[in-house]
Amino acid sequence: MDTKQIIQSQYLAALAMLKQAIVKCPAEAWDNPQDKDRFWFVAYHTLRFAHQYLKGRDKGFPRWEQRPHSQPGSPFSKEEILERFAMVERDVAEQIPIMNLNEKTGATGHLANKLELQIYNIRHIQQHTGELYQRLNAYPVKLGWASQRYKKEQE
Repeated sequence: MDTKQIIQSQYLAALAMLKQAIVKCPAEAWDNPQDKDRFWFVAYHTLRFAHQYLKGRDKGFPRWEQRPHSQPGSPFSKEEILERFAMVERDVAEQIPIMNLNEKTGATGHLANKLELQIYNIRHIQQHTGELYQRLNAYPVKLGWASQRYKKEQE
């Protein structure tokens, strides 16, 4: 495996875990008013930045709609989040192969290049996925671990 294949594999594994959390999230946890940042908002935020940082070029990515996380009655539905999830999954397949990993990035000034940005992005996905897994511990939800390239049969 080359570096880009490894990056793709780990992105897809991180995303598989996030998808599990989204799909298995019970309705009462999706927009729980007791949560400072609602479940749907954390999932949306994670996917929004994954999409932004996966672009082969720093310019030209579409801006995503913003909704306040604390405003009642405005959550994204699971279906809307899963549509965005599918977009990010396509980004992994399309953008990583064409990305110059040694190129500087304007996305966050303190990172060395696109390679470091991708590692940063995978860590961001995992950090929020861990947060969502922790929330789901309060419910009878079984969540698994994905260690390598996402496989459709894991769904």
